[in-house]
Amino acid sequence: MRKVKFLNILLLMSMLLAACATSVPSAPTDAPEVEPVVAATTAPAEVEPTAVPEEPDTDDPVEEVTAPVATKYQEAPMLAARVAAGELPPVDERLPENPVVIEPFNEIGEYGGRLRFGFQGTHAGWGGLWYINGWDNLVIWAGDFSGIEPNIAERWEVSPDATEYTFYLRRGIKWSDGEPFTADDVIFYVEDVLFNEDLSPAGPGADWLNWMEPEVRREFQATKINDYTFKFTFPLPYGTFLLDIATWAGRSITFYPSHWLKQFHRDYNPDVDALAAAEEGVEDWIGLFNKMVAGPPDYWDLPQRPLLYPYVITQPMGTGTQVLMERNPYYWKVDTEGNQLPYIDEVLGISFQDFQNRTFAMLNGDLDALKDPGGDNRILYFEAMEEGRPIYINFVQGDGANTNSIHFNRTYGDPVKAEIFANKDFRIGMSHAINRAEIIDIVHHGQGTPAQVAPLPSSPLYNERLATQYIAYDVDLANEYLDRVLPNKDSQGFRLDETGKRLSIVMTVSSDLSYGTTWVQLGELLVEYWKDVGVEVVLNAIPDSQFIEYKNNNELEASIYTGEGGAGLNAILDPRYFVPASYFSIYGIGWYNWWADNADLVSVEPPQWVKDYRAKFQTEVLQANTQEGQVAAMQDILEMAADEFWVIGISWGGLGYQPWSSAVKNLPEVWVGGWIPGVHKIIYPEQWYLSE
Repeated sequence: MRKVKFLNILLLMSMLLAACATSVPSAPTDAPEVEPVVAATTAPAEVEPTAVPEEPDTDDPVEEVTAPVATKYQEAPMLAARVAAGELPPVDERLPENPVVIEPFNEIGEYGGRLRFGFQGTHAGWGGLWYINGWDNLVIWAGDFSGIEPNIAERWEVSPDATEYTFYLRRGIKWSDGEPFTADDVIFYVEDVLFNEDLSPAGPGADWLNWMEPEVRREFQATKINDYTFKFTFPLPYGTFLLDIATWAGRSITFYPSHWLKQFHRDYNPDVDALAAAEEGVEDWIGLFNKMVAGPPDYWDLPQRPLLYPYVITQPMGTGTQVLMERNPYYWKVDTEGNQLPYIDEVLGISFQDFQNRTFAMLNGDLDALKDPGGDNRILYFEAMEEGRPIYINFVQGDGANTNSIHFNRTYGDPVKAEIFANKDFRIGMSHAINRAEIIDIVHHGQGTPAQVAPLPSSPLYNERLATQYIAYDVDLANEYLDRVLPNKDSQGFRLDETGKRLSIVMTVSSDLSYGTTWVQLGELLVEYWKDVGVEVVLNAIPDSQFIEYKNNNELEASIYTGEGGAGLNAILDPRYFVPASYFSIYGIGWYNWWADNADLVSVEPPQWVKDYRAKFQTEVLQANTQEGQVAAMQDILEMAADEFWVIGISWGGLGYQPWSSAVKNLPEVWVGGWIPGVHKIIYPEQWYLSE
């Protein structure tokens, strides 16, 4: 894979306008004078719906051109000792015929050591470890976010109409227990999970399929060609499929070790009911199977579960505060000198119940890495580095479209409030009432530019009207728009709804997400701004588990969330704030629940114009068989989004920061961070190493 190369021709404004989806604050004024990596405005040839790359029509292994590999591979001393003891086969037998070759960011690393990673709360995956030990899909992002590269699939072919995708797996990739990973694992996932009526009663559902209607999804087919080749056939053109599966959406395709999971599946084990009866916390074989799948990123308490990732679980988290991972002896990547990756022997995940204690641990040298350091801690980390503490800081160019999105749920169960929230004049008035300059100063430490949720200027999808409309802080103008919707007020100056009652809106936010540390502070400011224009808003900060429950029950009136969709083609890959009925399109929760066709969700059937809007995105953007067609169609969608004004935004951020222990090596100075690139995964954790 290619090293990240910093582009000297970029304007300084690209640094200031790069939004961070996780609300990471910008770098201070003493940030290094390097140009940030930006997402390419055109995707590489691999994503075009033609043969990619051009190869002979055979499934024989093909030598990659990324870098030469030594004829004899090297391995970590801890694995060499196990080979000598007869516990493992030689490294050459554990690696595939054509391993993925990672070119280290700076130099060939050193084997050994334990990386200490701090996360907040009890979920190791969402706390950050999923981005270190996960996100290895069929294809993967290039380190500069310029496009996709081969990963588990060493090559692929695409039909001209973008309905058929043929993947050629690397021969000899093995699960962490030494069993081969083959096309059978993919076919098992599709036929025995997605199309199993007990496990998937609503029909096949996956993030990379959900844009299709349920009856259309049932026409999707997966075909095994041989042990290392399979074909996906879609009932409709799917021009963005390769880009989609480089994201979170592609996680499940390579996550089902059929040789291990079959023992928990009724179709393969007639005695599975006995296993279910003996397993605590499950009622039947379905519950047992789902528990043993432990879908990503939820496998931290199953050390026996085979994985394809750099590390395996040796000490599960359980009810404790730590999870320990050890190198996977069958990991299928090497560096340019033939050294099997990862370099680091172990990763210790440490749970903290609050951000402050985690910050102190990092500053004191008790941690090597963490995710989402928090805006309030920026000065602390830079001062610590200047004082000579073992801290290294690099800079993150966010991939997001805004620091935050503000949602008013137009599908809320109270028809009076739902009608108000659906009124564009109401949303315009609420937007003009926001003092974005003050928020940027207080919440984001003076770094950022007022903006709505919109693709960045560096993106080929930039829409100036969408980005800049209704961002002026103007109380008089806000009142003018709100008077059109809620003209009457009570004796205290608060606006009344059509029934004569004071309109009181509950704004619910998650209070314990690692990437949402500023949301309560932002909410408190919004409450005061809206009070000044006569709208009573009550802030309700709750744990995210409860927030999701509210969401599933369509009980959220208003909320604050992230701002995806900014860099490169992200608005196509994650259009949640531009196209209704995505999972986090919280402005239309009931609509999403209706499309999801899940009996456990409280749903609202969308009006026809919303159905047509979503269908336009599906047919004209996702089905376009060229990138040029996708971009042109998405530009039309964004014009419609500007007309509708689905959500309210706050600002584009500048460069964020990320602290590390100075012992962690092979880190770039600037990297593209965010949900779509895979957070830390895009800087290849397997090539990090530890050295004092």
